[in-house]
Amino acid sequence: MNKSRKFKLWLLALVVCIVGFQISAPSIIFYANPFYIGSFVCAIAVLINTLNYFCPQCKRNQVVDSLRRFKLPNDTCRNCGYAFGKNGV
Repeated sequence: MNKSRKFKLWLLALVVCIVGFQISAPSIIFYANPFYIGSFVCAIAVLINTLNYFCPQCKRNQVVDSLRRFKLPNDTCRNCGYAFGKNGV
């Protein structure tokens, strides 16, 4: 599985956990809710993947363009056209 698809799956898992937590019944021990725990795990994984998703050729991040601009990653670099899957990365 390529890197961009893994990132999108982590992001989808985070959205599912957040929606599941919003739908679940409120209780006093919401810390034990699996959606609550899963959303933290997925959020940390998405954050780490966002910071580490860069092009090995031009060293530019593929998710964060600026503080207000984010894009979903592709199989090729937006700046230099480097193909991630074909070059073994």
